[in-house]
Amino acid sequence: MGNVPAKLDQDASSYTGRSTYTDSSSASGVGAFRGAGGTMDETRARGRRTSSLVGNILNGPTSSRNDTTGEVSKKQLSAAKKRGTKERELLKEENAKKLVIKYNETVDGGYLAPHGCYSLDKMDYDSDIVRKLIIERKLAPFYIPLQDFDDSWTKDEVKKIVDALPLHAPFNEHVEEYEDVPVGDLNEPHFDYLIDKKLSKKEQKKMHALIFKARLYRKRLRWQESENNAYLEEKLQNRDNDIPKSSFLPNDDLKYDLYAQGSECPICFLYLPMPLNYSKCCQQPICSECFVQIKRSEPHFPHDEVDPSQPQKDENEKDPNLLISEPANCPYCATPNFSITYTPPTGRKVGIGGQAPNLYKPLGNAGNAPPTYTVSSDDIRPDWETKLNKERVRLARRSANATAIHVSNRLIGPQRTGSFANEDSPGVAGSTDSRSAGVANSTLEELEKQMIDEAIRLSLQDEKRKAKR
Repeated sequence: MGNVPAKLDQDASSYTGRSTYTDSSSASGVGAFRGAGGTMDETRARGRRTSSLVGNILNGPTSSRNDTTGEVSKKQLSAAKKRGTKERELLKEENAKKLVIKYNETVDGGYLAPHGCYSLDKMDYDSDIVRKLIIERKLAPFYIPLQDFDDSWTKDEVKKIVDALPLHAPFNEHVEEYEDVPVGDLNEPHFDYLIDKKLSKKEQKKMHALIFKARLYRKRLRWQESENNAYLEEKLQNRDNDIPKSSFLPNDDLKYDLYAQGSECPICFLYLPMPLNYSKCCQQPICSECFVQIKRSEPHFPHDEVDPSQPQKDENEKDPNLLISEPANCPYCATPNFSITYTPPTGRKVGIGGQAPNLYKPLGNAGNAPPTYTVSSDDIRPDWETKLNKERVRLARRSANATAIHVSNRLIGPQRTGSFANEDSPGVAGSTDSRSAGVANSTLEELEKQMIDEAIRLSLQDEKRKAKR
């Protein structure tokens, strides 16, 4: 809306040009204009004030602060946006690295990262929190699952089946979403050279995001393949030993104890070692890989009953503070605020904080029973409230922009109409000016009040957000 003041100045100049007429019609027109709502200078000043308020709302509630510290150049803003994008991409890359299974990071026969039953875009939980919960034995580890299990299998058969299990589920080499997407050299941190500069800025931004996703997928595949190869080499070196030399590989007793008394997860239908997590509300088993998928709904407005006789409000017209993010429901009984409970095994404490897996011996059930821990779906995504507030701010700005554009269009319309009418019919300039002057001044006063109210509302919202922080 940077063009609003320019258009207002053009309209003002047309008034100035007509004021030089010396005939009686022009003179009486000027007098009528002043009587209707003040001088032309006052009208132009009021128009500039209103257009300034339009600019303030388009720039957001922080524009007044920028006025005191100096205008930030477009280059500096662009550089800041690029830094922000780069930082977010680095965080996503770090999170993807933590989703790689490492054979030397084990807890009670399981691992700190998921096996890969679900796609990467669904693994948006806080990996640091989940890893910590598993290490502290407050959440079941991620186990390598079996497709099925037969109670008639002997110990040797179980051992052979477990030895053949891959560390991670096979990757899909050809993802349709990333077909024909260039990825360049994955060792190079920058890839903007892959983007066609002839595209619009919006299209370039979309292409940048798509290339980043494709590159991250390829990088994760490479990282996991490296771990898979290291795992296979360790197994090959120890395949003829009942007790592996590597302290990270399980011995035969651990392999059998893990899978001989397992259970099926009712959600993914895979067979996993016990104990699993259990839903707190209805005590149904759920593996950790399924649990980390369950999360709050995306921010949205409440689903009110729709009255077909009433006009429906656009999202821009709704109060952003009404946005909600409902807590996750239990996948079994639909109880809200979904949580799981986990009781760690008493006779199997191996890996981090326990015995070496290659030296495993059942500990028995001697001693006090271990405590039971509770973990909610919000615990592993503690940033849900931050995301909700960000969405509220985004919607508030979009609403303000829509209001400002609408108001500026109304602001320009009457003045431009009056200008063209006077240019086409100079003889009736006085009567046209006198009619449009009253309308223009009335409209400007009304719009100025609207813009002030809107600016105050946004400023109050900004102060409330600061106070909450």
